[in-house]
Amino acid sequence: MEIRIGEKVEVPYANLKRVYNNSKKELDKAVQDCIDNSWFIKGPKVVEFENNLKSYCKAPAVGVSSGTSALLLAYECLNLKPGDKIAIPSFTFISTAEMASKLGLEIVWIDCNLDNYTINTDYLAGIMSSTKDIKAIVGVDLFGHTCDWDTIKKIAGNIPVVQDAAQSFGGTYKNKINGSYNDLTCFSFYPAKNMFCFGDGGAVVGKQEYINKISMSRDHGRTDKYVHESLGWNERLDSLQANVLNHMITKIDDHNSDRRRVAQIYDTELNTDTMVKNASWCNNVYNQYTVLVNNRENVINKLKDQGIETGVMWPAGCHTQPVYNSKDNLKNTDYIANKILSLPCWPYMTDNEVAYVVENVNKII
Repeated sequence: MEIRIGEKVEVPYANLKRVYNNSKKELDKAVQDCIDNSWFIKGPKVVEFENNLKSYCKAPAVGVSSGTSALLLAYECLNLKPGDKIAIPSFTFISTAEMASKLGLEIVWIDCNLDNYTINTDYLAGIMSSTKDIKAIVGVDLFGHTCDWDTIKKIAGNIPVVQDAAQSFGGTYKNKINGSYNDLTCFSFYPAKNMFCFGDGGAVVGKQEYINKISMSRDHGRTDKYVHESLGWNERLDSLQANVLNHMITKIDDHNSDRRRVAQIYDTELNTDTMVKNASWCNNVYNQYTVLVNNRENVINKLKDQGIETGVMWPAGCHTQPVYNSKDNLKNTDYIANKILSLPCWPYMTDNEVAYVVENVNKII
């Protein structure tokens, strides 16, 4: 793709069609195999994916119907009771907090840091020392960058830690693959994620005792077709999505490497110092490439005029949403939410497309 100076180019925020076209034969076959064999609910392709996921993440794994259901089932299996306190960062998608509230848990909001927007561990330590009876901690890997998990676990002590890794599949923390080092790790395979399927899908990996509980709970609490040992949900991963993921997991390392290629160009060429500052212990997989800008709506509109689509994740912390309307003073969260902007960053994006984004962003901001 050759871009001439002054030529307007359409650069979408994400390009799933290009990813699909590069695996069209394999993905079409994955779908057709399920249709031909009537594999729709549970079945061999779900088992195959769970085994692939276990091998990749080096931990027991169970497929579920979405990243949101992964969080719900992870919280539930910790045997937390209504009214129990759970520490959750505010700068995240609503489902991280929403599922805790659905179970009747009391959320203790945590601020983020200004380098990579994950949990501010100093803030967390202060909250843990001043707030009694916090029963669990949730950390969110944001935009492909992992939290400082060793520090979080040191602060947590004996209470369980849940990793919301919806945006960091395939990344590492201190050379350990995400999913291999926490009590529970929740993944989303929504189409906007690094590894995605053709709709909703998710998974939980972690300690075997927890995975056993979730395996039952996702399927009406049953241990056999007509034997239900507990009350559960209908949160199963369907076979079609599982078989798509059986192919996508073979491509994830290549796709993540390609995202890093794009990010490295941005890091080098953008005339701003407001991009994420990667910690030495993180191998970022760039589910989004973010910068902080002033007059965000003006920047968005000017880039759109040049054919460049951008995203905002998120314009407000969860604690400020009408459903919560918390008065907590989370100054870092509020600051970032007012300025954050995500640029196109996806597999098979050409160097010319990246250069076009760089040229226009530098002119505008």
